[in-house]
Amino acid sequence: MSYKIGLILSMIFVALFFLFGADLIGLQSAYSALDAKANNISYLIARNGVINENFINSVESSFNVDFLCDTNLAPEFGEKISFTIVSTYQPLIIDKKEMVIAITRMTIVGFYG
Repeated sequence: MSYKIGLILSMIFVALFFLFGADLIGLQSAYSALDAKANNISYLIARNGVINENFINSVESSFNVDFLCDTNLAPEFGEKISFTIVSTYQPLIIDKKEMVIAITRMTIVGFYG
């Protein structure tokens, strides 16, 4: 009889461990997707060389992220521009609230190779 209770209790721990692993995989997937979006946005900044309200609205709508950067209407060739993109992740078991994932990247205007 006691082995049945032990089996039931251990299944609870196995299920929680499985959900924790699924959370970690989901979090890594969300971070990887955000990193890929950051690379694409970096390319767009380097190619266009303009960060204005239209560009920010376009990036936020097409990539579904929050874009944080100083507005730079006319950067020079070779100037470094830092930006941050923010997204959220709803975990299964790690936390009850949404987790905020943010990535900060730097790009050089005119260098897109």
